Amino acid sequence: MTSPLRADGALLSQIAQRLGGTLHGKEDPRITGLHHDSRKIEPGDLFVARQGERSDGSQFITQAVEQGAVAVMTATMPPTEPAVPVLLVDNVRTVLGQAANVIYADPTSRLDVVGITGTNGKTTTSYLVRAAIDGAGGRSGVLGTLGAAFENLHFPASHTTPEADEVARVAFAMKNYGASHLVMEVSSHALDQRRADGVHFRVAAFTNLTQDHLDYHGTLQAYAAAKDRLFFDLDPRAAVVMIDDDHGAELAQRVARRNPNTIRVSTDAKGHADVRPEGAVHFHARGLRCRVRTPQGLFPLDAPYPGKHNLSNLLLTFGILSALDLSIERAAQALRTSPPVPGRLERCDDDLDDITVLVDYAHTPDALERALRTIRPLTQGRVLCAFGCGGDRDRSKRPLMGDVVGRLADVAVVTNDNPRTENPQSIVDAILQGMTHANAEVIVELDRALAIDKVVRLAHPHDVVLIAGKGHEQYQIIGEQIHHFDDRQQAREALERRRLGGKDDPWQR
Repeated sequence: MTSPLRADGALLSQIAQRLGGTLHGKEDPRITGLHHDSRKIEPGDLFVARQGERSDGSQFITQAVEQGAVAVMTATMPPTEPAVPVLLVDNVRTVLGQAANVIYADPTSRLDVVGITGTNGKTTTSYLVRAAIDGAGGRSGVLGTLGAAFENLHFPASHTTPEADEVARVAFAMKNYGASHLVMEVSSHALDQRRADGVHFRVAAFTNLTQDHLDYHGTLQAYAAAKDRLFFDLDPRAAVVMIDDDHGAELAQRVARRNPNTIRVSTDAKGHADVRPEGAVHFHARGLRCRVRTPQGLFPLDAPYPGKHNLSNLLLTFGILSALDLSIERAAQALRTSPPVPGRLERCDDDLDDITVLVDYAHTPDALERALRTIRPLTQGRVLCAFGCGGDRDRSKRPLMGDVVGRLADVAVVTNDNPRTENPQSIVDAILQGMTHANAEVIVELDRALAIDKVVRLAHPHDVVLIAGKGHEQYQIIGEQIHHFDDRQQAREALERRRLGGKDDPWQR
C-alpha cells in the first residue's frame, strides 16, 4: 500500500468474479482504486462509466484512460473499444459498492459504522455522536453534509452521502489513519440511488420525518420508504429510532419485530421509551440540562445546545452510544464542552453587540419552526428572520415556510436562497402566498447580502436575528453559476457596519 488513500487492491478478474460480470480483453490488471468521475482518475484506477443524471460516463472513457485508468466497468459495451479491458455488469449502480469493497478490502466491515437518516437533525446528531464516541474512548470520523473528517484530517467528498466508491475510499483512509468508528449521514437520495449499498452498518438511527425532497420522491410515502431502506435492506446490527413523530413510532414497531436490538428514544419524560428525560428539562440561552434514563442507567445531561430539537439530537446520541456499548457517562462529560456545529444556530455576534445574530441551516418548514420556537423564549425583545427557498427544488414547501415565519417572527425579510435556474421573484411570490395573514412585518429584498444587512440594521437592543436556509454553505447558486457567499461572513460584516453607526451603508450605494 503506497499511502493511506491507495489500496493494495485486487485483480480485475477477482472483481469480475465477485460481481458476476463479464470481462472483455486479455489483460488482468491489478486495480488499486476506482472512480466514477473521470477527472479524478489516477494510475491504477478502474473507471466506472455509468449513466448519470446529466451525462453518460461512456463519453469520458478516453479521458479516463489517458489519466491512467487500467480498466473500465460499464453496463454496455462502448461503441469504440477502449485500449484497456472492459468489465460488463448488468447495473453499475447496484454493484458499485461491492466493487469498492473488493478493491478497498471491505473497509466498513473493519469500522463500527453509524448511519443516521431523517429529515432534520442528521448533521448535528452526527457531530454529537462523533464527540460522544471520542469522549468514550473511541476515535471516530464523520461523513456528511459538512464533508468528511477524522480528527484534524479532511477528505474530499461530494453530497451528504457520496457515491458508494467515495464512501469506501473515505472509510478505507480513515481506518488506515486509526479510526475505530465512522458516523455518516445517510440521505433519502443516497438510499434510493443505492449509494450506501455495501456499507456494513453497526447502528442505524432515525431522527424524524417531515416534508422535504418531494421534488425528487414525489410523495411523502415514497420519501419515507427510501429512508426505511437503511433499516430493512442494509441490515444494521442495531437500530435507534426517535419515536416522537408518527412515522418514527410506526418504524420502531416494524424494526423491532425483526431486530431485537432496537432502542426507542423520546423527548416525552412520561413515556416508556428506552432513552428519555427523567423529570424536568431546563432550557436556557446557552443550552439545556436534564437527567436521562438509558439502558445503562440514569445520567446527567448538561450540554451547550439550546432548544427542544437539540434535546432530540442529544437523546438520540445517548441511544446510539448505548447501541455501541460505549460509556454514556464518559460521553455525557464530553458533550458538556463539545464545540458548536457549523451553521446550526451558530452565533455571529460578539460582546460588542447588543443583539444576537444566529445563522442556521433550517430549510424545511419543520426545521424553521423548531429554530424559531427555540429562539423565542431566549429573547427579551423581538425575533427577526431573513430566509428564502431554493430554486429547482420542492415547490410545495415554499408557502409552508412563509406561513411558519409569518406566524413565529416579528419581522420577516424574504430573500433569495439558491435560486438556481428559477426566477427569484417567482420563488418569493410562492413564499408570500403563505404569508397573507402573517403576524410579522414582511419585507422583500431579493439580494441576500442586502437582506442580511437590512435585518441586522432593523434589530433593536435585545432582539434576536435568525438568518435561515444556508447555514454552513459558502456559496450561492444563481442560474448555472456558483458564487462565493457565506451567511456568517455577511452577518459579521453587517454587525460591523451596525457598530459603526451606518457608515459604509450598502443601502445607499
